[in-house]
Amino acid sequence: MSGIALFVPSDEMYEQAQKILKEKDNHVIILKKIRTEDAVTEAQKAISEGVNIIIARGRQAVEIKSHTNVAVAEIVMTAQELGLLVMRAKGIVERNCPRIGIFGWGDMLSDTTYFNELYHVDLRRYILRDVDEWRNTMERAGEDELDIIIGGEAALDGAYQMGIPGIYMSSTGEAIRVALKNAESLYYMAEIEQHNYAQFSTILDSAFNGIIKISVAGKVLVMNRAMEQILGCNSEKCIGKPVAGLLSGLDEKALKQILEGKAENYSTFLTLQDQSLVVSAEPIVVGKGIDGAIISCNRLKRLDMNDKDVRKEQYLRGYVAYGTFDDISRNLKDMRKVVELARLYAQSSSPMLIEAISGPELDAVAQGIHNYSMRKNGPFIMINMAGLSQDQQMRTLFGSGNEGTGELEPGAIAEANHGTLVIQSIDKLTLPAQYNLAKVIRTKRLMRSGRIEDTLMIDTRIIACTAKNLTELRREFKFRSDLYFTLKSLRLKISNLKDRREDVEYLLNLYTRKYMEQYSRYHVMTAGAKKALLEYSWEGNSIQLEAFCERMILTVGKRAITEEYVRDLLDELYHRDTSIYAAVEAEAPDGKGERETDENPERTLLKAVLKKYNGSRILTARELNISTTTLWRKIKKFEIDEK
Repeated sequence: MSGIALFVPSDEMYEQAQKILKEKDNHVIILKKIRTEDAVTEAQKAISEGVNIIIARGRQAVEIKSHTNVAVAEIVMTAQELGLLVMRAKGIVERNCPRIGIFGWGDMLSDTTYFNELYHVDLRRYILRDVDEWRNTMERAGEDELDIIIGGEAALDGAYQMGIPGIYMSSTGEAIRVALKNAESLYYMAEIEQHNYAQFSTILDSAFNGIIKISVAGKVLVMNRAMEQILGCNSEKCIGKPVAGLLSGLDEKALKQILEGKAENYSTFLTLQDQSLVVSAEPIVVGKGIDGAIISCNRLKRLDMNDKDVRKEQYLRGYVAYGTFDDISRNLKDMRKVVELARLYAQSSSPMLIEAISGPELDAVAQGIHNYSMRKNGPFIMINMAGLSQDQQMRTLFGSGNEGTGELEPGAIAEANHGTLVIQSIDKLTLPAQYNLAKVIRTKRLMRSGRIEDTLMIDTRIIACTAKNLTELRREFKFRSDLYFTLKSLRLKISNLKDRREDVEYLLNLYTRKYMEQYSRYHVMTAGAKKALLEYSWEGNSIQLEAFCERMILTVGKRAITEEYVRDLLDELYHRDTSIYAAVEAEAPDGKGERETDENPERTLLKAVLKKYNGSRILTARELNISTTTLWRKIKKFEIDEK
């Protein structure tokens, strides 16, 4: 710390300042009387000499504040000093209740709210903050018909031109004492802050983690050396930039909640310049407000799987995950929370459970978790337990011995060592297979034969997938409790498409555009057709929706995709079996088809509803949520007598 500069505008104040500075120790290293036009130049000169706090008054203080970054302690006229000036002005005017104008720059005037009652005057305050408003203020003062003016040199010049008496705003020295006290407080605060910053910088630079301090606006304020190494750039180039631009993949929405005080912390896993980082952010709380945040980046060492031969073998075997979280479109709003949770789970190596129907979303999430984890360089294997016998499940998971050669054939768990194994249809595992899987997860050992020397230490991350309710299976004693609780803690649920209406609309638009471009066609979908598709329950999720959209574009045949066409196509594809096998099976012994009997459930329903509404096609179609044209076709198909 260097010291304080004290600038005064008059000889009188200079002499007062000299006496005050001798009264007790202080940190003033420059005391100078200056002209207002030289205020900025003198301040810059003092700053170059190491001054970090300046004491000044009036316009000089305003100019220094406007053109420098130095801390300014203003000399504020005390109420006692202003009272003496008002009494002096009242004596000069010799009127019972004189109108007195008092001019001041910035914050140099203390409170004068009750002066009119105390001194029996009509006091008018004129506060100036800009040179450009000076003329307008003086004109306003002239219109107020003042009896006398109190102010600095410029105000007295104006008073002279208006023919009004004026008094120079002199001080008793009390204002200088108060300003000096404030400046000393600023000095000590700055000194403490400088010491704290030095300690903080030392701690930061000695930390192994990368650390960034950001402002409330999310911009970088401070960065340590470890963070410079992580980002590969000097802190001088990064300071002032948005942190989200430096840490690619950082959730800006979550960070905003931290800075707004809506969240206590945020953590995620990022890959930056081929480095695995655990990133955490916490707000800086000052009182009840937020004054920025601290972001910590902890570098993690990925499993060493960089050997070219190993990587090549994994590629040839198909043990590579190609999907990332970016494959899940950001426009799928209902999938955003799933992705956020998946990013957190990717930081763990513990087994986890994904509850979802098989489809692109499940594959993308599972592969994204692997590619977002420390195991990215390890193998990625997906297997399905559905349709396998107990013996096949055991061999697939745990491997088996080759009776002919005596060699051990590794199972999926061993093949995925140091990587990720995704087990689909975990609910199909037999109880013995469940027992062995739970044991391997718990002990991290795989017994490949009866010999101890064949025991393999396993470091495989298990991601189990199911479309069934494991809780119900456990209650029915079809799923082991130890495996259930092992998997259930890290649970991720991907809702069915029918429960994600916003996603249905986005995917519908996406797939229709895709196949119109692919087949060079242009169609317009009516509001009724779109509504029917949005309200339909897509049991096969996005796979079914995409396949339907391709068929729809291929066979629509008209420019307009109508509700009638959409409902007919849905009915044809998913609600009535028109295959050749169905026709054979439906044929009766006498050679007549099923449509000639009343045994078909759909025919029975149609007859019942028609009878309910006395043969009214409009009411029947409305009850069945189909068009009248579709109803007519069904009546003809089943040869229903409407009478």
